[in-house]
Amino acid sequence: MKKVLRQHPARTITELRQKLQEIWDCFTLNVCQNLVNIMPKEFQP
Repeated sequence: MKKVLRQHPARTITELRQKLQEIWDCFTLNVCQNLVNIMPKEFQP
């Protein structure tokens, strides 16, 4: 997320919200699952 936002900085709060939503919309179930899998065990549900 940080890389994308640095490449295309938002100028307003509305732009920031739109950019963040676009980034979140690109996350697939596999990406989310991989992030959960690399979490330390004490943080996993």
